[in-house]
Amino acid sequence: MKQRLGLVPAQSPDFFTEWSEDLPSLMAQEEASIERIKQRYDYHRADGLLLEGTINLIVAAPLLELLGFVDPPFRLKSPYGIALELEDPIETIRGFIDVLVLQDRLWILSVESKRTSISVPAAFPHLLAYMAASPDRQLPNYGMATNGDEFVFLKLSAESEAESEYDTSRSFSLFPQRHELGQVAQILKFLGQKVL
Repeated sequence: MKQRLGLVPAQSPDFFTEWSEDLPSLMAQEEASIERIKQRYDYHRADGLLLEGTINLIVAAPLLELLGFVDPPFRLKSPYGIALELEDPIETIRGFIDVLVLQDRLWILSVESKRTSISVPAAFPHLLAYMAASPDRQLPNYGMATNGDEFVFLKLSAESEAESEYDTSRSFSLFPQRHELGQVAQILKFLGQKVL
């Protein structure tokens, strides 16, 4: 990452506070919709791992629509999609990363795998590469990666033309009964406001 793209981990704990401070409240209707998304997720997840298309259909798309990311002034682009292959001691894990771009500064990746779940951090190099190629490098770029079970946010900001810093949020889970999809929605809502 450092050699090819000039990306280095941020050292300051204040570099990426957007995921944890001053988040907007959710309206009662938004909270009810989030609970409905969680119920659908639980219903379909009970049969095992969910593929990327199902995750996009029952979690990602409804969440983006709920938060207004499919309406003006946001523009969706889906120009990317890459195969992902990870070597495991037991087997090679193959999957796909589907990329969605909002406003050229907010990137959302959905990670899917066959038979075995791919962890979200496996998508970070790809997500950071897309973010680094943004036409608005002088402004902070944000990303979210999800495999359906967990969500992680990233921030990339150019310190100079030669080097950019990045950092990640903690992982937010949809899996437990006390899920964190509401927090994911609040962070997305805040980041959406930041990139406009």
